Amino acid sequence: MIIDFSKYYVPKAKQEEAHKCRAKYLLFGGSFGAGKSWFLTSEAIKNAMMFKGNRLVIVRKELSVLRRTTLVTFLSICPPEIIKSFNQTSLEVTFINDSVLIFIDANIAKDPLLQKIKGLEIGWFGIEEANEVSLDVYNLLKTRLRWVLPNGEKPRYEGRLTSNPEACWLIPTFIQSKNIDEVYIQSVTTDNYDENSEYVQNLKATFKDNPKLLRKYLYGDWSVVDSINQLIPSEAILKSAYEISGTEVTSLGVDVARYGDDRTVFTILKNGNIELIESYLQTAITEVVTRTIQLINDYQIDPNYVGIDSVGVGAGVIDSLKQQGYNVIEISGGAKPEENFQEETFKPHNLRSQVYWQLRNDFVNGNIGNLNNEGLKLELQSITYEIYSDKTVKIIGKDAIKRILGKSPDLADSLAYANWVREYRGMPILAIPPSAGR
Repeated sequence: MIIDFSKYYVPKAKQEEAHKCRAKYLLFGGSFGAGKSWFLTSEAIKNAMMFKGNRLVIVRKELSVLRRTTLVTFLSICPPEIIKSFNQTSLEVTFINDSVLIFIDANIAKDPLLQKIKGLEIGWFGIEEANEVSLDVYNLLKTRLRWVLPNGEKPRYEGRLTSNPEACWLIPTFIQSKNIDEVYIQSVTTDNYDENSEYVQNLKATFKDNPKLLRKYLYGDWSVVDSINQLIPSEAILKSAYEISGTEVTSLGVDVARYGDDRTVFTILKNGNIELIESYLQTAITEVVTRTIQLINDYQIDPNYVGIDSVGVGAGVIDSLKQQGYNVIEISGGAKPEENFQEETFKPHNLRSQVYWQLRNDFVNGNIGNLNNEGLKLELQSITYEIYSDKTVKIIGKDAIKRILGKSPDLADSLAYANWVREYRGMPILAIPPSAGR
């Protein structure tokens, strides 16, 4: 049977580039109207028809949204003559060559163990609006690529994802990735629509008063992915790339790895500029203590300007340093906030919230400079806050951020500690003799 697929779908240049890409995992998109759903569903059709008896799945967070968006696009571009049957209850499409495509949801809030995905054996998967689902969904789908075709051969195992720019795990996994198996191909609105088209003009009119949203949703700019309750505005983060002339003080923040893939991070601020960032996996207490002492000596930092996370393993680091005469500052995020909070309208929920609110203010006021670490920028953009009825401000916890990014915000925490001890040193406000660190 010869089918003229061009009657249903003719890819634009960027879509064609993505169709030809042979990376195992590919993220496609970047703005509104970039042809993401057309690309994704046509990839599913191609892989279904290329390998007789293949098994494929397209995932989106909410099934109701998938039904009225991705499924509609699929049915509009899939030639009806290649569909043997379509079960509208299970959303299972069987093709004339016995390949099967299933549309399912992947919402951790409703299915914490992702049981719908765990039971799959597939040869291809697609994730529509991947920014909506967790990193766990993507990682689990990769493990399900083990379907063997009826003839005993294997299909071409691939995963295809689409998304608009959002602060999420896609940035380190695809946007910043140098992994040849995880590739990002950007497609913006004007790759799919003429610059003078009504659609493009409507987008420009809609976002004319918000240049950041225009850059994000028309031009696919991942550097301006602010959410409504983002703690530190992306604009302030971007402006902090340049060196500043700040107060003459050198401070050190240490975030000690707790478990798993957490990292121990050392950050030094010198006169408000990020002087050094070091990150290590799987460090012992003695190693962290030794490196902290080395940095204190190398940069002549007064121990009163060294802030260390005291939760978990960090407590052992602090105890060891104090036993050796280094009176470093303990920072326990869950502790009560200090009395020197100056905000007139809101109060911090705990010390972690206070530390981060201070970091926010310093970014907004231009008191942080020399920020050129892309991983740190991403972590800072992912931190959000909530305001409660009693006017307390709470910064979301590390575990919540880890679910968004797929990793703990260790770089951001280390910077926040270094920034905090620049001003507050956990001791009475007394006249302190000048030291080598000031």
